[in-house]
Amino acid sequence: MRLKDKVAIVTGAGAGIGRATAHALGREGASVVVDDIDLDGAERTADEVRKLGAKALAIKADVSKVGEVKQMVERAVAEFGRVDILVNNAAYLDFSFKLFHETEAGDAEWEGNINTTLKGVLHCCRAVIPHMIEQRGGRIINIASGAAKGGIERMAIYAACKGAVPSFSRAIATELAPHGILVNCISPGNTATEHLLHFVETLPDLFKQFQAGIPLQRLGEPEDIADMVVFLVSDESKYITGQHFSVDGGASMT
Repeated sequence: MRLKDKVAIVTGAGAGIGRATAHALGREGASVVVDDIDLDGAERTADEVRKLGAKALAIKADVSKVGEVKQMVERAVAEFGRVDILVNNAAYLDFSFKLFHETEAGDAEWEGNINTTLKGVLHCCRAVIPHMIEQRGGRIINIASGAAKGGIERMAIYAACKGAVPSFSRAIATELAPHGILVNCISPGNTATEHLLHFVETLPDLFKQFQAGIPLQRLGEPEDIADMVVFLVSDESKYITGQHFSVDGGASMT
């Protein structure tokens, strides 16, 4: 119960890493605001968190829209009185694997990544920071990607948006340190989420390629990322801020 009496918002928590993170935070005693653009997925996760003995509130909010993000944070504060933890996990996923010059400004890949993967992080941070300043403390965890360090061929726009997240995290970590707010960034490697597993099932050779590049010889599990989130929002990490952690089975070493 390392997070007893804490209140957390997790975006993109209807499945995958966000769902596992909501479970992990609830298991440690936090009340969890479960946000997802898919309300059914958010409700399922919230029910699962409640079964773990924690409070949970499911919200459908599109993080690309400022108004919906503000309403989400207002509902969280109205329901639980405060926001101690923000986990920015929501992202736009597109496995079309187009070469950059085959894409066009304004198409779904551009707009989805810029508005959700990047601006979604900015919108959520902007909405919660005033509350955390007033409380004189808080934790923000921004989920980036291995693409933030190495790039991914045929996913250049995704890589660009994820690559901006660590730099943004370091910048606001400096700004917010005097207020007792810690900001860190996690880059998962290839992780066995529903989206990725559905994709690799259709391309088994690519799956083998993914595994071959991981020294631990397995895909990550969503719980591997969730465990790192719990550490970074607990008192065990009270002297860590502005850092970018890879949780990728050693893939970034190669």
